[in-house]
Amino acid sequence: MGTSLTIVWHMGTVRVYGKAAPPRAEGSPLLAGVLAGIGIIVAWVGLVYVTHQAVGVAAWGVGGLLGIVIAKTAKPPTKATGALAAVLTLLTVFFAKVVLIVVALQPILRQELANNPGSLTMIFLVEKTQHKSFSPELQKTIDTRPDRVADTTFFGPGYELRQQMISEAMTAAKASSFAERERLVHVHFDQFLSTLGFWALFWGTFRLLDLLWLGLGISTAWTLGQGRI
Repeated sequence: MGTSLTIVWHMGTVRVYGKAAPPRAEGSPLLAGVLAGIGIIVAWVGLVYVTHQAVGVAAWGVGGLLGIVIAKTAKPPTKATGALAAVLTLLTVFFAKVVLIVVALQPILRQELANNPGSLTMIFLVEKTQHKSFSPELQKTIDTRPDRVADTTFFGPGYELRQQMISEAMTAAKASSFAERERLVHVHFDQFLSTLGFWALFWGTFRLLDLLWLGLGISTAWTLGQGRI
């Protein structure tokens, strides 16, 4: 199969003519690790999108899978491939978090806000305050009595005014269509995100337990990437 050999028996001596098949090329541990990392990111994002759960423990599984893939590809696995597996684990988790925020987390948060009565009331309250769209009598009170609006004491002069504002916002939220809710959630969520900053939201996805899973993932990748079990 692809090898041309001619064997001749001559005076008790075996002579072989032709060219032997070249040795099989070894795979690239780096390429195998990168391809596996991309697959892991896609699977992780899909899992989060379906379950609406962060699944932080997946970082440990990332390290295990990458360690095994790189060790199987390397001939032989060494400390260098263990280090490669550890670094790729860190990078894979990092990029998975970025993709999670953009592709899964933001749409999930918008959807949950659009279906949460309390959040919708606050969004419509902000919307009505910004556009001064309360009922004429209430809006007149708000405009002419800024002292009441500024009063935040319990059962103080502004308590009744605040209750009226919240009541009108709640009524507007209940009467709104889903498309209107989705539009307002999108506007105000994006305003909040731009104020907060993307990286603040990114680092907010790393809780203490998530850092533990990431550490275990890197450690596991380092061990399995060397071919040690």
